[in-house]
Amino acid sequence: MQYWFEGLLIYMSYLMSIGNTVNPGCECVIYQSNGGSTGRFTSPNFPQYYPRDANCILYTFIGDVKELVEITFLQFDMKKATSNNICTDFLRLFLYLDGPGINEHDRHSAELCGVLNSTQKKYYSSDRALILELHADGLPGNFTGFQGRYQFLDKDSHLYTTSQSTLTEQFVISGTKMHGTQCTYYFDSNNTKSGRLFSPFYPQNYQAMSKCQYHFQAKKGDKVKIFFQNIQLYHTGGSKGEKSCRYSHDAIVVYNGRDRSADVIGHYCDIQNQVELTSTGRNLFIEFYSDDKNEAQGFAASYTFVGSSIHRSVTTQPKAEPINDLSVSVGVTYQPRPTHPEFNCNKEINSQIHANGTIQSPFHPSPYSAGVTCTYTFTGVGRERVQLKFVHMDLFFNGGNPTEPLDCAGSDSIKVTIPLSGKVVELGVYCGKKLPPVLMSAGTKMTVQFHSESSSKGMTTGFKAVYSFVNNFGISTGERDSRGVCVFNYYSQRESHGTFTSPNYPGLYPRNTECHYLFYGKGKETVHIQFPVFQVEGIGPRCDEGTHSDYVSFSNFADSEDRKLHRLCGASSEGKKESIESDGPFFRVVFKSNDVYDDEGFFAYYQFKGTDNPITPVNNGEVNPGTMHRYDGPSSGSGQRLSTSSLIICLLTLAFLAHKVNH
Repeated sequence: MQYWFEGLLIYMSYLMSIGNTVNPGCECVIYQSNGGSTGRFTSPNFPQYYPRDANCILYTFIGDVKELVEITFLQFDMKKATSNNICTDFLRLFLYLDGPGINEHDRHSAELCGVLNSTQKKYYSSDRALILELHADGLPGNFTGFQGRYQFLDKDSHLYTTSQSTLTEQFVISGTKMHGTQCTYYFDSNNTKSGRLFSPFYPQNYQAMSKCQYHFQAKKGDKVKIFFQNIQLYHTGGSKGEKSCRYSHDAIVVYNGRDRSADVIGHYCDIQNQVELTSTGRNLFIEFYSDDKNEAQGFAASYTFVGSSIHRSVTTQPKAEPINDLSVSVGVTYQPRPTHPEFNCNKEINSQIHANGTIQSPFHPSPYSAGVTCTYTFTGVGRERVQLKFVHMDLFFNGGNPTEPLDCAGSDSIKVTIPLSGKVVELGVYCGKKLPPVLMSAGTKMTVQFHSESSSKGMTTGFKAVYSFVNNFGISTGERDSRGVCVFNYYSQRESHGTFTSPNYPGLYPRNTECHYLFYGKGKETVHIQFPVFQVEGIGPRCDEGTHSDYVSFSNFADSEDRKLHRLCGASSEGKKESIESDGPFFRVVFKSNDVYDDEGFFAYYQFKGTDNPITPVNNGEVNPGTMHRYDGPSSGSGQRLSTSSLIICLLTLAFLAHKVNH
């Protein structure tokens, strides 16, 4: 009777919370602990196809007070993300819950779609509860869904007893802890070549007021590679709820050297997955800190000391050799023409060997062969970004006018991809004779794949592109500030007026990028900003996360967004060409892009008022006012939910649990 009463209390709590859930019409399946119990969970109809109208099904795992939940995916087959990296079928994970209910304000920890190889297989709750939310977009498709194993684990024995369970050992930090510190660790390549590091008490929540330091030192000539598998930090955002880590009191900062005096190459907060960084030298320093208010699960990462032996990229070889990186698809199926030397068209290009150069189609400027697939992979270090500019484009096009290609299907093409948020994201597919825009990676890696169809014919001469590994994000003005990944300073005592641009302008700005432009005037000077060109993907007037908007924001303050100054997004309009003025000598402009869209960006004038130079009038850079530029994608996004109530499955599940307890 006691267990029935406790189960009833838990379920009454659940019923109270479901009225304000993310979707009051969600069906629910409950898995309740019987003390360290384990079992399997599956999508509906597994291993048959899950129903396309599965609009919202909640899988709720409820442990005892001192338990946490472990889930492991054994099979996973859901609809893949769109080219814009949006999951229209998804399984959302809510990992840091202290009770069995969620509502529309609860942010999910991860969103999964695709196949098992692209999905993290094991997850842990930070407390006693874990919820999965299954959603299908209702469109035709055949996918088997998922099968997984769950286990309720005792917190204390799981986290602190390493002699009884090999599971607990996976959360042991590989470095040497400095005596008398909370969480200061040293990692030396003389002691270990690779290992792991975690936030305190992972996978439980980290403690309030955590201040952790992780020091890495490789052998002379070697480098340090860090891979964050999971980042879940509590994040409040700014005054307008933005995701900028500048406002976060819980964050991870990665420095390209021994200590805080080195350049910042990574700044992470909120929820992120599968982030990779490599130092430019032998030292790397990571700092993790939190405030005294709220906590989350923290982070899990691995490290490797990378040797100085790097495969050099080459232009020609006796024969073509496929690259060994399994993350890209390579292969050469063509037979080189006997009148030409054989061509190696699969290249690994590392910034430490070639900081800039060119790539081109086989035998360029002569015609290339049919049935060719060539892959070029770029890898940088530190805060480097890959910038790619095409200078020649002449591919066989089978779909009409090659100077204005609308569809590359069936034609020779170039596909450019980058890793982003644990997935391979397509920046674009290009064909015909039209030069692609200048492109930039969101991190240190980019892959370019050239493919000619077996039916390709004609005398097309292929392509040629210039690449560069840049440290300045393609921003040519201002002084780079080492305190941030992309921060530039402008001082009136050096330049009373000038220009600044979005990253990679006039090419497409990189995704998932945040750049700060800090203006420092003298005395009573004020800063004036004008945008003769403005094309930032977004939907006004809010330009917020809910509309997947990129934006430009303004502030008179160093560490917070200014509530009286609105954000800008969308295309150029007369309103955007009005001068934006600061209240005093300091002003901050922030450009923020998400991981979904990209666009041309902006070109801006600035002037410190109070100088002798008048503000330069702006008449160029006209763009149709009020138009929006968004790349094509499904109209049904990842946020669709039903609104009708349905608790029959929950009631049946509770009855089953009660019967099981009493027998």
